[in-house]
Amino acid sequence: MKKRNAIVWFICFALLLLLPRAVWIAAGDRFETEATENGATAQFPKLTRDNYREFAAQFEGAYNNGVPFRSQLISLNSLLDVKVFGEKEINDKVVIGEENWLFYSAESDIDDFKGSNLFSEEELLAIADNLTVSAEWLEARGSEFVLFIAPNKETIYGEENLPSYYKRGEQTRVRQLVDYLRENTDLRVVYPEEEMKEYRDDWSLYWHYDTHWNAAGAYIGARALLAELGIEVPPPEEVTFTRDDYSGYDLARMMNLQDYYEKNMASDVNYIVTGYEPNNLQTVSIDDATALIYHSDAPDGRRFFMVRDSFAGGMAGVLASSFADSYMAHWNGFFEQSMVEEQDPDVFVLEVVERRLDYLSAFRLSD
Repeated sequence: MKKRNAIVWFICFALLLLLPRAVWIAAGDRFETEATENGATAQFPKLTRDNYREFAAQFEGAYNNGVPFRSQLISLNSLLDVKVFGEKEINDKVVIGEENWLFYSAESDIDDFKGSNLFSEEELLAIADNLTVSAEWLEARGSEFVLFIAPNKETIYGEENLPSYYKRGEQTRVRQLVDYLRENTDLRVVYPEEEMKEYRDDWSLYWHYDTHWNAAGAYIGARALLAELGIEVPPPEEVTFTRDDYSGYDLARMMNLQDYYEKNMASDVNYIVTGYEPNNLQTVSIDDATALIYHSDAPDGRRFFMVRDSFAGGMAGVLASSFADSYMAHWNGFFEQSMVEEQDPDVFVLEVVERRLDYLSAFRLSD
């Protein structure tokens, strides 16, 4: 009897281990989602003399990525954390705030908010030197230089919507840098924190389920930048924000819950912005990973060049409508200094979101 029971338990245990793999092999494509990472096709490393130190970690990573129903299990775990256990911090990437606001914690956003990652004096000096040298290099070629910093979502909505145990620091890294540059250099710096806080209660300026600002927030940011460049566009109360529910859902996706949020949560908040002059804006080429290129009949004939991240995408229409020609190159692996020489812009804008300020330590244009 004991032997038979042991055999039964062994068979059950073997089925528990093997059945998910068998089902996945037979019908795994039916369960694949946007968040599925390689599934059963994960490639296991081969042990060699060169990789024996890293082999265990590489094998573990390949095994974890190849677990059948991995995506579904991650989704279930996140859903249990959110709905059953009421967790506020999910998988070291997302913080769940009040009123269904999601916030980003995988990079420096939370430290930026708390002011726990201030620059050293040496770091401030190095950034100022990089930007000053870049501005002088551009000026010698007839281009004006402006630094534009897009505020983190946490900076605008964190005080009211992050969990109460997160406290905003009296000094933050972005304010430290902006004040330093304004006090110690002649650089032109646009950081529209106050402009956005002025309107944050009138419209949702950032997506609830995504790290980025929506079209309303992007319009306010673009308006602040254009004002620095001598161009006026209507204030928010004089344009039309027509509500729609488009969202990037990147924060929901980080929890593997995009599908759940789309089907079960309140629609995200976005707007279609009209009421400013489009000046017959024409799209020449759009690839968010590389370059956004436009032409318009704007009365301002200056050539506009921007080194940017994804936050510029929402501003692109308003900005490009204001200049005859616009070229917006992504800094992440695409932008090269030679592009500036080829495009010969009249205006050069370096745009970076607050959480990526470290990029300024490496950015430098020079001969």
